[in-house]
Amino acid sequence: MNERFRLFFYWGYKVGLHVFAAIGFVLVCGFFAVRFHLTDVAGMVDANSDRFGKTLLGSKIVAQAQVLGAESQKTEKVATSINALDFQIKQLAQEKELKVKNYCAIDVIGAFAPGAAWKIIQNYQLLDSDMLASKMILAARLRIEEKNNNSSVFDNCDKENIQINDSAIAKKYLEAQSETIFPWMGNEQWATIKEAIVKDKDLIDRASTIAGIEPRLLVSCAIVEQVRLFNSQRELFKKFFEPLKILGNSNKISLGVMGVKENTAIETEQHLKDSSSPYFLGPQLSSALDFAEGDPASQRYQRLTDEKNHYYSYLYGALYLKEMMTQWKNAGFNMDYRPEIIGTLFNVGFPQSRPNPNPKVGGSNIEVDSAKYTFGSLAYEFYYSGELADAFPYVTN
Repeated sequence: MNERFRLFFYWGYKVGLHVFAAIGFVLVCGFFAVRFHLTDVAGMVDANSDRFGKTLLGSKIVAQAQVLGAESQKTEKVATSINALDFQIKQLAQEKELKVKNYCAIDVIGAFAPGAAWKIIQNYQLLDSDMLASKMILAARLRIEEKNNNSSVFDNCDKENIQINDSAIAKKYLEAQSETIFPWMGNEQWATIKEAIVKDKDLIDRASTIAGIEPRLLVSCAIVEQVRLFNSQRELFKKFFEPLKILGNSNKISLGVMGVKENTAIETEQHLKDSSSPYFLGPQLSSALDFAEGDPASQRYQRLTDEKNHYYSYLYGALYLKEMMTQWKNAGFNMDYRPEIIGTLFNVGFPQSRPNPNPKVGGSNIEVDSAKYTFGSLAYEFYYSGELADAFPYVTN
């Protein structure tokens, strides 16, 4: 009996030792993987990457706008000259052409989703921005074309010299309602996310103001993180998040409602202090994330995972975004109105943020009710969906 007990104890000890050794090895590998950015998401390039930076008229209108802008600078000091007058006439003609094409596309969208058409019209009339309307149209257009097997139903709007009565179209969809064309809005998760995000409005506005970014831009990244979390943990959502109407709080490698990784948070803090860094935001923000006396690691973790107060989660996210936007601006590329690029950078992290004239939209894959997204494309789709525009309105120049 004693011999059997000794053998049992011996092999139990051996097996246990090997199991704990294996667990320790995995944990050590995990630590070094995070420490040296091996877990950072490289992501993939979105299939529609090249389309996101364009309006309804594509590269043609962008090229024309650049030419007109250059002419405007040349003629700014001679406002009464014939050249300046000619520029103004051409500029008005281009704006009229874009408005006609935009309202044509809005009418097509209205045939599929009258409510979506009305949201675009509302913001179009409120802000009088042809470019904003064009981007809102593109978000809806991509989804409609996908549902129609990529056969464009917008062909007529891409033609030259079309005739459209914009006031009649606006009246046609006045206060229209319909089911959404965006998959992430068509399920039970969205109602919870929407309610919880609006509940955090004051915290989001405060964090965005401190960092100096548009609140809607921060919300677009928060929304994607939440949609991704809820769609990967449906059972947990049904049992916990939905009944309590709260945001999901990541608690593994990515932390909090913004899904900020610990090493990303540390780098964000360091860039605030380093005046030689391309990410440096200036001395006015150098102490924005300073800690009280004590252990910074435990304080940082508590900040990012606090389920009752998400302020620091938003602040880290806002400063993280602003630092990358500053890096690109310092390199000569303004990303202020490119939520698809900002969302991509938020997802892939500092090591993948490399300023260039042709940035790609992408990031990790997200699937919502069989619709496939990349992180950047979903950030774009939310941003230009018009959803939550009453709480987080668009900001234009």
